[in-house]
Amino acid sequence: MKAIDVTPTPFLHAPAAVPHSIQVVRDIVYGHARVGCTGEAAGRLRPLLLDRYAPADAGTAPRPVLVLAFGGAFHRGSKSEDAFGTEGERNTSIADHCRMLAQQGYVACSIDYRLVQEDPDPGATRAVAEPAHIPRSRVDLVRSLLGLPPATSEMLWRGIEAASDDVAMAARFVLAQARSWNIDPRRLALGGFSAGARSALNAVYAEKVPAAAVFALSGYMDAEDQHRHLASHGGPPVLLVSADGDLDYIAAHAPGMAQRFRAHGIVCETVCVRGAGHFYPHDASGTRDDGQATTVSAAIQDFLQRHMPPGDG
Repeated sequence: MKAIDVTPTPFLHAPAAVPHSIQVVRDIVYGHARVGCTGEAAGRLRPLLLDRYAPADAGTAPRPVLVLAFGGAFHRGSKSEDAFGTEGERNTSIADHCRMLAQQGYVACSIDYRLVQEDPDPGATRAVAEPAHIPRSRVDLVRSLLGLPPATSEMLWRGIEAASDDVAMAARFVLAQARSWNIDPRRLALGGFSAGARSALNAVYAEKVPAAAVFALSGYMDAEDQHRHLASHGGPPVLLVSADGDLDYIAAHAPGMAQRFRAHGIVCETVCVRGAGHFYPHDASGTRDDGQATTVSAAIQDFLQRHMPPGDG
């Protein structure tokens, strides 16, 4: 059942213009995908859902649209809540990022996707070439927190592939609603936090979703996978945000990821959040690659404004 609420929520990061009141439509089914796939049974299909955040004033011109995926090491989190960490170091949820962006004139969708412990079907496309190369430091900790035994590389690979497929499916579903939702299919951006950021990058560069921009908050792509996907397919501009105290493999590989995108002719902008770990809020201070100070929210908004502005709506 879809629940609709019109929410003139307070803006979490002061905008240049009066923020829009927003309308939230929850639990829109964007597709079905298979889980429980490695047992004796053939598995079952489960619905995949999204929540749509949009300016309540419909306007006349089609609006740009975003598809955003939550974080949680491919094991936890949801489209409505993925704020983790401690009281002093906690990330802003993807749902709140959607709310803020809708207040700026975008249609923003927070999506559900399948998790590792659901035993999902990895699909036919391959975003990750080598399961053994999947970083394990964070996922092993999260599985311990959840009381789960260690996962095999194959289990993690299946979960990552399924999440990539689901983000791509959500994006294509949203594009198919262009007329009824009054959105501009030429102005689609994908993004997410942590596991969601990795899934967004995979959906654009491995699954070939036709996006105009992508932003990744503490996202990751293996060097081999980057070269493999970018060699045959360019791609849209990308914003990579990470913290100087981020997860070990993200902090270590963020500069190389940016260099590889640029080497393949892709516009890549970076922001380093200073004095933070993996879980940083939307208003955390950071430094752009041009040396200018910014915040996470300001960097996202500036990036989107330049590559797919909301317009007057």
